[in-house]
Order: sequence, then structure tokens, then C-alpha cells
Amino acid sequence: MNEERKRILQLLVEGQITAEEAERLLEALEGAPKEAELVSRKGPARLLRIHVDDPDAGQVRVNLPLALARFALKFIPKEQQRQIAEAGFDLDELLTSLQSDTPEGKLVEIEDPRGAQVLIEVV
Repeated sequence: MNEERKRILQLLVEGQITAEEAERLLEALEGAPKEAELVSRKGPARLLRIHVDDPDAGQVRVNLPLALARFALKFIPKEQQRQIAEAGFDLDELLTSLQSDTPEGKLVEIEDPRGAQVLIEVV
């Protein structure tokens, strides 16, 4: 079982997402290109990738189709959301712009003094 599937199932067990949300995420993962395909794929960006590494809270790894990007906000811990806002990024505005104009590459990359890291990118 890959890490994304484990994380989705763990969020379901913890009650952070509903069974319907977990089902949509698992279906999206099945339709998402594999890592090797991402390297060779040409064409428009299709995935929103969120990586959070926090020494206190653990790791979050989420790869979502852009169509489910708004749902991805539930996976970013509140402290990291605050840090993203303090760094000058408006996540709601970012997600709105992804609906019409999809940039590719790193959108947000933050590391705080404790070692917590947040990476949001479109691939």
C-alpha cells in the first residue's frame, strides 16, 4: 500500500475526513499519474502536491488532482496554514487562480526555525 493511501485511511480512522471524502481521494489517487509518469508527462499540470514535515506533528503527503484542490486545505495543519498566511500567501486566492490559470512548479515553500517544512506545488 502506498503512502498516500495509508495517509487517507489514517485520516479516516482519526475522523478528520468522512468515508465519502476518503472514497473520492482514493479514486483520485487511482486516476493520478505515478511518479515515473510525472517526469515524462508533457501537457497541462494536473496535480496539487502538498508536503508538510513537522517535527512535532509528523508528515503529511497529499497528491490531489487540481479538481480537488480546495479539499486539500483540510490536510494542512492550522499552524502551517498560519505560517503560509504570514509569508504572504492567500491559499483561497491561490486555489481560485488554479481553476482558470494553472501555473506549474513550486507555489509555496516554507521552513520555520523548528524545522517544520511546507511545500505546495503543481505538477
